[in-house]
Amino acid sequence: MSARACAWKTERLSALEKVWHGLFALTRRPTPFVSYEWFAALARCILKCDPEVLVFVEDDAVTGIVPAGIADGKLKMIGDERVTDMSGIVSTAGHEERVAEGFARLVDERGLGLDLFPLEAGSPLVAGLRDRLTGVVVEKKDACPLLALPQKWDDYLAGLDAKARHELRRKMRKINGDGTVLQDVSPRDIEILFRLMVLSDRGKDEFLTADMRPFFRELAEVFGRSGWLRMRALLAGQRPAGIVLAFGLQGRIYLYNMGFDPEYQDLSPGIVTIALDIRSAIDEGYRYYDFLRGGEDYKYRLGAVDRQTVRVAR
Repeated sequence: MSARACAWKTERLSALEKVWHGLFALTRRPTPFVSYEWFAALARCILKCDPEVLVFVEDDAVTGIVPAGIADGKLKMIGDERVTDMSGIVSTAGHEERVAEGFARLVDERGLGLDLFPLEAGSPLVAGLRDRLTGVVVEKKDACPLLALPQKWDDYLAGLDAKARHELRRKMRKINGDGTVLQDVSPRDIEILFRLMVLSDRGKDEFLTADMRPFFRELAEVFGRSGWLRMRALLAGQRPAGIVLAFGLQGRIYLYNMGFDPEYQDLSPGIVTIALDIRSAIDEGYRYYDFLRGGEDYKYRLGAVDRQTVRVAR
C-alpha cells in the first residue's frame, strides 16, 4: 500500500452535514442512497442514534466518507437491509481508489473483519479491498435489474422480446381513452402509497412499522425539496389505481417502491404505472431506469438486464 494513503478518523453523522453535502456534489456518480439526507432520515427514524462514520482526509481536506462503523471487531455498512438497496462511498471524483486504499489500510492495521452489504459489484471498495487484503470474500447477493433507456419509446418497445412487447402494448391500449392518467403527487400523498402497498401485498403491512412510515415520510419531504422525488399515481377517474415511489438523479431513475389497488386488476395497474413512468423517463431524457434490489419477473419483462449486489466479508 502507498505510504501516502488517506488518513482516517470517525465523526458523528450530524457533525458532517456541510462536509457531506460538499463532497456529494463532487462525487463521480452520486446516488440518493449515499446522500446525507438519506442517512439523516435513517438515523432519526430507524437507527434511533447518531452513528459514527468513517472519514478519509488527505492534505487536511476530506476526500471521502464511507458510511460504515466498527462493531464487534468488524467494519459494517450503516443501514438497514429492509430499506437499503445500495450503499457505497462518497468521494471527490478521482479519489475513489485512494479512499479504498485508506479503508484497506485501516482494516489491515486494526486487524478488523468485514461485513459490507449491499455494494455494487463495481464499487471501488470491492476491488480495493479484494486486491489489497487477504481473506476477503466477495459474495454475489441480490439481483438488482437495470434498464438502459433509448431516446424514443418506440425504440424501447422494439427492444423487448416479442411476447413482452405484445403484452405491454395490449395493457397500454386498455387504458387509452378511458381517462386513466399518470400524475405527479406531492409528499403529503405518501399515505396513498402506504394504502396501496398494503392492498397489493399483505406482507407490506408488517413491513410498514411504526418507524418505517416516518422514514418514508421524511424521505418524501427531503427528496421533494431537493428535486429528487418522483412519486406518481395512476388515476382511474379520480381514484389512484397504482403508485410508484422513485427518485431521479444524474440521468437515472431509482424505483424504490410501488403499490396498486387490486380492484383495478383488469387494468394491470402495477405494470402499467411503471411502464408509463418509463415512457415519461424516456421523454425527459433519462438514461437508466434502475429497478434496485429484487429479481421479480416483471422487471425483466420490462427489459431490464441482470445486475447483482455483493457482500464483502472477511
